[in-house]
Amino acid sequence: MAAVSTVLAVCFFGGVNSQTPVQVKSLVDNLLSNYDKRIRPVEDQALSVTLDVSFSLISIIGVDEVNEKLETSGHLTILWIDSLLRWDPASNNERHLETRHSAGKWYQKSEEFGGSFYNVEVDNFGFVFWKPFEVFETQCSIDNTYFPYDREVCEIVFVVWSYTIAEVEISRSANGINLNEYKESGVWEITRTDVKISKESFESKVTFSIHIKRKPFYYVFNIIIPILFLGMLTILVFALPVDAGEKMSYAMTVFLSFAVFLTIINTLLPVSSEKTPVLSIYLLMQMTMGFLVLFITALQIRLHHRDTSVPISKPFRFMVRLMHYFHCRKSCKISPAKNKDGEERDNFDSVGETSQEEENRPEWKDVTSAIDFLAFWSFFLLYLCLVVYLFATIIRGS
Repeated sequence: MAAVSTVLAVCFFGGVNSQTPVQVKSLVDNLLSNYDKRIRPVEDQALSVTLDVSFSLISIIGVDEVNEKLETSGHLTILWIDSLLRWDPASNNERHLETRHSAGKWYQKSEEFGGSFYNVEVDNFGFVFWKPFEVFETQCSIDNTYFPYDREVCEIVFVVWSYTIAEVEISRSANGINLNEYKESGVWEITRTDVKISKESFESKVTFSIHIKRKPFYYVFNIIIPILFLGMLTILVFALPVDAGEKMSYAMTVFLSFAVFLTIINTLLPVSSEKTPVLSIYLLMQMTMGFLVLFITALQIRLHHRDTSVPISKPFRFMVRLMHYFHCRKSCKISPAKNKDGEERDNFDSVGETSQEEENRPEWKDVTSAIDFLAFWSFFLLYLCLVVYLFATIIRGS
C-alpha cells in the first residue's frame, strides 16, 4: 500500500520525464552530425573559449625527496560553454546528455589527458562538464634544511599547449582546490592551497599550489632521539678507566653508529649542494667529536702504559693540577672565618699547597685521569651547545 502511495505521489506532484533510446539517438545524431572537433565551440570565432577549472585532490601518494617529485591523485572539473551543442528540450524531451568527449570535445589533444573513456555531460544550454581523473606526477623543489620539520610548496601546473590566450582562456574557479574527497596522508599534512592564473605568456596557464608540512613524529622517535642518546654515549667514553680493555672499541662502535645514521638520512634527502639539512650538520659535528674522542683515547692508552722513568712535561702537570683544583673545590672543607677576604685567601693558599704537593709527585696514571676528567666536562658542554643549536635552528626555521 505504501509503495502504491509513493508511485501516485510521484506521478501527480513530481512529474515523470522519460526518453526512449530512439529519442536519445536522434538527439545525438542531430547534434554531432555536422559537429567538427577542429572548430572552437563559439559562434564568433574572434572570441576566446573560457574554461572554468578546479582541482579535486584525493590523496598524496608520495613525495620523492631524492628526485624532487610529487605524486598525487585527483580529478579536474572543467566547465565551458559549447555554442554548437544547444537544443530545445521541449522538442527532444531531454535536458542533459552524456557522451564521450572524443566525439563531443572540440580539441583532439584532450584525449591524451585522462583517457578517451571519460564522458562529458552537456545540457541544453550548451554547458559542458568534464571531470578527468589522473595520477599526477610533478616536479617539486624540496628544501630539507629543517628536516624533519620542513615545509614544502609543490605546484601542479596545467597549460593549454595547442591554443593561444586569444583562442582559449583559463579562468579561476571559485572552488579552487577541493579537499572534500581528500584522504589524509601519514607523512604529509596540507596547511593551505592556492590557485594562480597566468596570462603573461603566450599560452594560458593555471597553477595549483599545495603547501604541505611533514609530520615529524616518526623521524623524531626513530632518528633524532637515538642520535641524542648516541651523543651521550660518546661522552661516556671518558667515564671508563684506561685500564678497561674495551675503552677503544667502545669509542669506535659509537663513531661507526653515527656513520650509519648519516647514511640513513642521506638516503632520504635530495642530492643537492645548495641546501644542507641542519640535522646533517649536527651529525657531522657529532662524528667530528667521535673522531676527537678516538684520538684522545688512543693518546690516553699510550700515556698510561708509558714507563714511570719518563718525566712528565709541564702541560700534563698543569692538567693534573687543574683536575685537583676542581676536585678540591668540591671536597675540601675549610673552617669558616669571620673575615671573608681571609677566607678566600686561606682557600687559595690551601689549593696552592695541595697543587704544589701533587706537582712534585704526579704519575702517568694521574695524567690519564686528568685527561678523562677535563675531556668529559669539555665534551659535555660542547654536546649541550650542539643540541641547543640543533633545536633552536629547526624551531626558528620551521
